[in-house]
Amino acid sequence: MPGTSPFFNVRDFGAAGNGSTDDTAAITAAIAAAAPSTAPTGDTVFLPAGKYRVSSTLTVPPGVTLHGAGWNTPGAQVNVFAGTWIYVEEGAPFSPVSITGSGGAVCNIGFNVFNPNDAGAPATAQPMVHVTGNNALVENICLYNPYAGIFLDGAGQAVIRRIFGQPLYYGILIDRSYDISYIDYVHFWPYSHPVNTGPAAYQLANGTAIVLYRCDNPQLSNIFALHYNRGLSMSGSAAGRPHKVHLANADFDGCVTGIHMNSANGQGNASLQMANVTTQAPSVSGAPAGHGIWVEATAPNTMIQVSNLRVTNSSLNAIRVDADNVSFYGENVSLENWQGDSGFYIGSRSSFAYLGMGFATTAGGTPYAPKSQFRLPRPA
Repeated sequence: MPGTSPFFNVRDFGAAGNGSTDDTAAITAAIAAAAPSTAPTGDTVFLPAGKYRVSSTLTVPPGVTLHGAGWNTPGAQVNVFAGTWIYVEEGAPFSPVSITGSGGAVCNIGFNVFNPNDAGAPATAQPMVHVTGNNALVENICLYNPYAGIFLDGAGQAVIRRIFGQPLYYGILIDRSYDISYIDYVHFWPYSHPVNTGPAAYQLANGTAIVLYRCDNPQLSNIFALHYNRGLSMSGSAAGRPHKVHLANADFDGCVTGIHMNSANGQGNASLQMANVTTQAPSVSGAPAGHGIWVEATAPNTMIQVSNLRVTNSSLNAIRVDADNVSFYGENVSLENWQGDSGFYIGSRSSFAYLGMGFATTAGGTPYAPKSQFRLPRPA
């Protein structure tokens, strides 16, 4: 009888895993067996190595784990999809996996969009993983080539870690999350589309690795993102702005703007504490121009606290603050090889930068301007 242990193998429910058969019904049946409505138990649904094509959402209820056998990175070694993969058509109007129940999880699975447009912009689509249940776990996931990656939507206390791939429009998005969540070990790299291709050009012009809207106290650590328009975006939605954001050990490489703050729709204050962060502008021909770190005029009342920051090769200012009532506190800040008129520019008379020991610049232009908006330590 299918599913006589805490592990429910989707092959026992008829899943083919051949990349062409629609396995939605079989996987859905396995999930239902793992979480019967009469006596919910919260078990594991196992997807052995294979390519599971789906045509609608797989909904993960409370306490259930959708668990694969792991995955490889096609193109990194050999162009095959070894391990467990969920396949979805480009432009699909649904999320392949939705975690709706508290404590639900999806682990050790790769997501692949088949028949993508390899010549230009990707088709708009829903995220591969949509999370609305609290205490969710999303772990060891490859977002090989989707339009959008993971959306934490109205849920908190989530753990999102070991996330790889090349999501083109956004990698991870959080909104309406009113309790702490953790994002750790993210590696976004051009696994699917090299930097000289049409989809990669779209990514550089439009893509964001991590987007934060209304969220409280998110913890971000060990982040690498390559070839995005924005590495980290702190913006605003109708629900508000991100608050008490923590960022540690991050490298936004080849990104037009490493960290971007705006809040056209959000209310309230935003704050960011970060340590050990680097951002480098793209070196490819025809890349858009941008500031390394940019606080737009639409993001007033923002506080940024920094320790060990390096911003290099920005095509405009290394750091630019246009908003009112911004406070920037920095120790060991290095600004290098910017192309704008100054390394650190503040455009509002009510915003100030307090730069402690270790502030250094390497370029021929003005290090910071106007001087009235900067507070630097006096020589001993």
